[in-house]
Amino acid sequence: MHPRAREIAAGLWVLPLRTPTLPPATSTNTLVVAGERVAVIEPATPHADERQVLDELLGRLQAEGRTLAAILVTHHHVDHVGYAAELRDRHAVPVVAHAATADRVGFGIDEVVEDGARIDLGDGVALRAVFTPGHAPGHLVWIEERSNVGHAGDMVAGEGTILVDPEDAGDMKDYLDSLSRLGALAPAQLVPAHGPVLGDPRGVVEHYIAHRLGREAKIVAALRAGLVAIDDVLARAYSDTPTQLWPLARRALAAHLGKLVRDGRVTWRGDRVELLDGAPPT
Repeated sequence: MHPRAREIAAGLWVLPLRTPTLPPATSTNTLVVAGERVAVIEPATPHADERQVLDELLGRLQAEGRTLAAILVTHHHVDHVGYAAELRDRHAVPVVAHAATADRVGFGIDEVVEDGARIDLGDGVALRAVFTPGHAPGHLVWIEERSNVGHAGDMVAGEGTILVDPEDAGDMKDYLDSLSRLGALAPAQLVPAHGPVLGDPRGVVEHYIAHRLGREAKIVAALRAGLVAIDDVLARAYSDTPTQLWPLARRALAAHLGKLVRDGRVTWRGDRVELLDGAPPT
């Protein structure tokens, strides 16, 4: 077994493979799940030397008589799908994703699935799709039922943060709802797309929700103080963020404002935002 392949539960191996992702992350976690058959979740790397690491593990499993049955992706971003099409072509197995992901990748998705779809790998091993939009419209978390281990994709991170970007169809309200749903599932472990495996998923999810709602409270406080220009709200609500990161923070701000509009708490026209009369304090 390759030294980077870490078995985190019976038949589940995590492989962090180098990808063109956002710093500070440098890799994306591929999860290999094996029963009588094998599924690969998030074959993300575009790099030949990194692909060999995954190929070596799959070769060992195939030597045991366990053939690759499916390739699963969580969502469409480039640092999550870099090996999906080529791996599919090499092994003649389907790439599986949500319809909204199929609309956004540059290759064909062979099997479109919805929330609750189940892939049986035999020997008591099965994967269930959990629809978790917000970071991306077609985002799926994949839960292995026997171990209750999930591949979280970009719902949470073991390093860095999660960007909810309206310019890329991100939606903060959907994201927070999806976080709540993920926490309620109470997985035993979560494999994030980036960083180490998370052993306290409920605690991590609660932290993410608290952080996002805390940021929302700062935005509302800035509006309550009379600020209406987007740049002024950004400067007040993200005063704890290094200014070199403000371009990304501005996208996050837009996601929060979109949620507040959906909640009926603000109006937003162009570069001006106003808190609606009677909006409850945070």
